[in-house]
Amino acid sequence: MTGRRPTYDRDVDLPVVIPLTLLALGVSALGTLVRPRLDAVVVTVLLAAVWARVNSPVEGAILHTFSADRGFTVADLVSVAGLAVAGLGLLRLLLRWGRASAGPDHHGQGPREQGRHEQGRPVVRAAEPPVRPHQGP
Repeated sequence: MTGRRPTYDRDVDLPVVIPLTLLALGVSALGTLVRPRLDAVVVTVLLAAVWARVNSPVEGAILHTFSADRGFTVADLVSVAGLAVAGLGLLRLLLRWGRASAGPDHHGQGPREQGRHEQGRPVVRAAEPPVRPHQGP
Protein backbone atom coordinates (compact mmCIF):
# COMPACT_ATOMS: atom_id res chain seq x y z
CA MET A 1 0.00 0.00 0.00
CA THR A 2 1.29 3.40 -0.89
CA GLY A 3 -1.12 5.26 1.38
CA ARG A 4 -3.28 6.40 -1.52
CA ARG A 5 -7.02 6.17 -1.16
CA PRO A 6 -8.74 3.86 -3.61
CA THR A 7 -10.64 5.61 -6.33
CA TYR A 8 -14.40 5.48 -6.09
CA ASP A 9 -16.24 4.67 -9.27
CA ARG A 10 -19.72 6.11 -8.80
CA ASP A 11 -21.16 4.48 -11.93
CA VAL A 12 -20.48 0.97 -10.61
CA ASP A 13 -22.75 1.42 -7.59
CA LEU A 14 -25.67 3.15 -9.33
CA PRO A 15 -27.35 -0.02 -10.62
CA VAL A 16 -27.53 -1.18 -7.00
CA VAL A 17 -28.06 2.08 -5.11
CA ILE A 18 -30.99 3.41 -7.14
CA PRO A 19 -33.28 0.35 -6.89
CA LEU A 20 -32.36 -0.27 -3.24
CA THR A 21 -33.06 3.34 -2.30
CA LEU A 22 -36.37 3.30 -4.15
CA LEU A 23 -37.35 -0.03 -2.56
CA ALA A 24 -36.37 1.15 0.92
CA LEU A 25 -38.32 4.39 0.45
CA GLY A 26 -41.41 2.45 -0.66
CA VAL A 27 -41.22 0.01 2.25
CA SER A 28 -40.63 2.82 4.72
CA ALA A 29 -43.53 4.86 3.32
CA LEU A 30 -45.81 1.83 3.51
CA GLY A 31 -44.74 1.22 7.11
CA THR A 32 -45.41 4.87 7.93
CA LEU A 33 -48.90 4.65 6.45
CA VAL A 34 -49.80 1.36 8.13
CA ARG A 35 -48.45 2.12 11.59
CA PRO A 36 -47.19 5.69 12.04
CA ARG A 37 -44.24 5.78 14.42
CA LEU A 38 -41.63 8.47 14.88
CA ASP A 39 -38.77 6.27 13.70
CA ALA A 40 -40.65 5.32 10.51
CA VAL A 41 -41.36 9.00 9.79
CA VAL A 42 -37.69 9.94 10.27
CA VAL A 43 -36.48 7.08 8.06
CA THR A 44 -38.97 8.04 5.34
CA VAL A 45 -37.77 11.66 5.37
CA LEU A 46 -34.13 10.57 5.22
CA LEU A 47 -34.77 8.14 2.37
CA ALA A 48 -36.69 10.83 0.45
CA ALA A 49 -33.64 13.09 0.80
CA VAL A 50 -31.30 10.30 -0.32
CA TRP A 51 -33.54 9.58 -3.33
CA ALA A 52 -33.38 13.24 -4.34
CA ARG A 53 -29.58 12.92 -4.45
CA VAL A 54 -29.26 9.60 -6.32
CA ASN A 55 -32.09 9.85 -8.86
CA SER A 56 -30.19 11.85 -11.49
CA PRO A 57 -29.69 8.91 -13.94
CA VAL A 58 -33.42 8.14 -13.93
CA GLU A 59 -34.90 11.65 -13.73
CA GLY A 60 -37.15 11.52 -16.77
CA ALA A 61 -39.03 14.49 -18.15
CA ILE A 62 -38.53 17.99 -16.76
CA LEU A 63 -41.78 19.26 -15.27
CA HIS A 64 -40.61 22.73 -14.23
CA THR A 65 -37.38 24.60 -14.98
CA PHE A 66 -35.95 26.83 -12.25
CA SER A 67 -32.78 27.87 -14.10
CA ALA A 68 -30.70 26.69 -17.06
CA ASP A 69 -29.28 23.74 -15.13
CA ARG A 70 -31.91 23.20 -12.40
CA GLY A 71 -35.40 21.79 -12.70
CA PHE A 72 -38.09 19.61 -11.17
CA THR A 73 -38.31 16.20 -12.82
CA VAL A 74 -40.61 13.19 -12.74
CA ALA A 75 -38.21 11.28 -10.45
CA ASP A 76 -38.39 14.16 -7.96
CA LEU A 77 -42.07 13.36 -7.50
CA VAL A 78 -41.02 10.24 -5.58
CA SER A 79 -39.26 12.43 -3.00
CA VAL A 80 -42.31 14.69 -2.78
CA ALA A 81 -44.57 11.66 -2.26
CA GLY A 82 -42.22 10.33 0.43
CA LEU A 83 -42.27 13.67 2.24
CA ALA A 84 -46.07 13.83 1.97
CA VAL A 85 -46.40 10.35 3.48
CA ALA A 86 -43.97 11.33 6.26
CA GLY A 87 -46.00 14.49 6.93
CA LEU A 88 -49.23 12.50 7.07
CA GLY A 89 -47.63 9.96 9.40
CA LEU A 90 -46.35 12.74 11.67
CA LEU A 91 -49.79 14.36 11.73
CA ARG A 92 -51.45 11.05 12.65
CA LEU A 93 -48.79 10.49 15.31
CA LEU A 94 -49.32 13.93 16.84
CA LEU A 95 -53.08 13.45 16.87
CA ARG A 96 -52.66 10.08 18.59
CA TRP A 97 -50.34 11.61 21.18
CA GLY A 98 -52.84 14.43 21.75
CA ARG A 99 -55.69 12.00 22.34
CA ALA A 100 -53.60 9.89 24.69
CA SER A 101 -52.58 12.90 26.79
CA ALA A 102 -56.14 14.28 26.95
CA GLY A 103 -57.15 11.76 29.62
CA PRO A 104 -60.70 11.39 30.94
CA ASP A 105 -62.97 14.42 31.08
CA HIS A 106 -65.12 15.42 34.05
CA HIS A 107 -67.73 12.78 33.12
CA GLY A 108 -65.18 9.99 33.40
CA GLN A 109 -65.08 9.46 29.66
CA GLY A 110 -61.75 8.88 28.01
CA PRO A 111 -60.88 9.83 24.44
CA ARG A 112 -62.52 6.73 22.96
CA GLU A 113 -65.89 7.38 24.57
CA GLN A 114 -66.01 11.03 23.56
CA GLY A 115 -67.67 11.91 20.33
CA ARG A 116 -70.23 9.12 20.17
CA HIS A 117 -73.10 11.06 18.70
CA GLU A 118 -76.16 10.35 16.61
CA GLN A 119 -77.22 13.19 14.35
CA GLY A 120 -75.34 15.80 16.40
CA ARG A 121 -76.63 14.71 19.82
CA PRO A 122 -74.78 12.62 22.38
CA VAL A 123 -75.95 9.04 22.71
CA VAL A 124 -77.71 8.46 26.02
CA ARG A 125 -77.91 4.90 27.15
CA ALA A 126 -80.49 3.69 29.65
CA ALA A 127 -79.13 2.70 33.02
CA GLU A 128 -79.16 -0.99 33.81
CA PRO A 129 -81.45 -2.10 36.65
CA PRO A 130 -79.65 -2.80 39.88
CA VAL A 131 -78.70 -6.40 40.51
CA ARG A 132 -80.53 -7.85 43.49
CA PRO A 133 -78.98 -10.61 45.52
CA HIS A 134 -80.57 -13.99 45.09
CA GLN A 135 -82.92 -14.77 47.91
CA GLY A 136 -83.41 -18.42 48.75
CA PRO A 137 -86.51 -20.52 47.91
